[in-house]
Amino acid sequence: MEDLDRLVAAARAGDAAARERLVHEYLPLVYNVVGRALDGHADVDDVVQDTMVRALRGLGGLYDPARFRPWLIAIAMNQVRRRWRSQRERPVLALDEAAARAADPVPDFAETTIVRLGLTGQRREVAAATRWLDESDRELLALWWQEAAGFLTRAELAEAAGLPARHAAVRVKRMKERLDTGRMIVRALAAEPVCGGLAAVTGPWDGVPSPLWRKRIARHVRDCRACRGRRKGLVPAEALLAGLALVPLVPAAGTAPKELVAAASSLPDAPADAGGASGGHGASGGHGLRPPCGRTVAVLGAAAAALAVVTVIAWPDEPRKAIVLQPLPDASRPTTAVTSRRPSSETSEPAPRRTPRRSPRPAAAPSPEADVIRLVNVQRARRGCAPLRADRRLSAAARRHSSDMAGQGYFGHTAPGGTGPGERIDATGFRWSAWAENIAKGQKTAPSVTASWMGSPGHKSNIVNCRFTRSGVGRATGPGGPYWTQVFAAPR
Repeated sequence: MEDLDRLVAAARAGDAAARERLVHEYLPLVYNVVGRALDGHADVDDVVQDTMVRALRGLGGLYDPARFRPWLIAIAMNQVRRRWRSQRERPVLALDEAAARAADPVPDFAETTIVRLGLTGQRREVAAATRWLDESDRELLALWWQEAAGFLTRAELAEAAGLPARHAAVRVKRMKERLDTGRMIVRALAAEPVCGGLAAVTGPWDGVPSPLWRKRIARHVRDCRACRGRRKGLVPAEALLAGLALVPLVPAAGTAPKELVAAASSLPDAPADAGGASGGHGASGGHGLRPPCGRTVAVLGAAAAALAVVTVIAWPDEPRKAIVLQPLPDASRPTTAVTSRRPSSETSEPAPRRTPRRSPRPAAAPSPEADVIRLVNVQRARRGCAPLRADRRLSAAARRHSSDMAGQGYFGHTAPGGTGPGERIDATGFRWSAWAENIAKGQKTAPSVTASWMGSPGHKSNIVNCRFTRSGVGRATGPGGPYWTQVFAAPR
């Protein structure tokens, strides 16, 4: 551990040799985690490159070198989830592209593991059974496999997955149960002679593992005496994986340590990106190798009013020591004073002497920022969403960005220095599981900016996203302004 501390410290200080060694030592681990989580998808190499470059750029934000490994794997898992989301948002492939992929299929990581490690017997069955896991299970499997093989500890697994240790244990237990179900399916399908009942069940099956067919085949295996008997002699998966080597990395273009270090060094150091995106149409280049995946929407309003939106549903990287901003006063929770008028006496008797009381202060007028949250909550209520709670840390991040846009005369989600929404939220110490940001310029009042956002599909989707529970709004005056920022988040 001391060697790792020194290596990370040297790499953080800019030592090129230390950075190259760090990549050389941890690139195989990242490749195995990403490859298994993405099941050998064609984008594995891209995600591995993105992860290593982001980690190198974010070393300055890693205050505890001993936590480098779970921090690195957390970045990798963020990139995996990001890539899955981008895949779901892509349009249907053109016929020629689909035909090209069909003609040159990418082997799944189960097959890669079997071939490159030469697995046989029950180890081969375990690798094949991973095909029957759901996407969420596959992500956890990618971490647990490395734990079982001895490359990660349970504490590191929990940190990388963003789970408390107790919850991680429960999740791993459930995943292992589903993996064992997959092992039984693999055994039943490979059995000789073939079970007649199983053959009848799988007659319409196209041979591609799926949750539906896992359920159907597993039901038959449980109910069939012959198939159920194949469970005998099943060795616990962790015992089979203990001491297993990492799947050898076949270097792809751009994955050599020197190339990754050079790519990271071409940009200024920054906190490791947990899934941010910049304003404007399309995605902007993240590190000089490949543009990061993420969807952004920018809409120009009328009468010199402008809008921009960025949404990220992501899990945070390994928490690092936050640079906490001085909290700004939380104007989003105005205090109210309730006064009551006493009825006048109907008798002629003099009223008893009372100690003079100070008149209550009049209720403070809601700030424009508080008005935005109030109006947004009206829209959310109409769609069945719980009201957003104002959070002073998110308010600080929003005000910081609005003031920065007004002061430097730009309009976008990413500041000229490269700081994006994720970094601004992280800097306040708010621990999030998802965030989104709306910005606008030129609207004079809270009702007008809220109406503008509700008139834009991208902004509206952030406002009525029931997953978000906290918000902060910032408003600043400046040329062409006011400048508005609303941050939405779900706490971790």
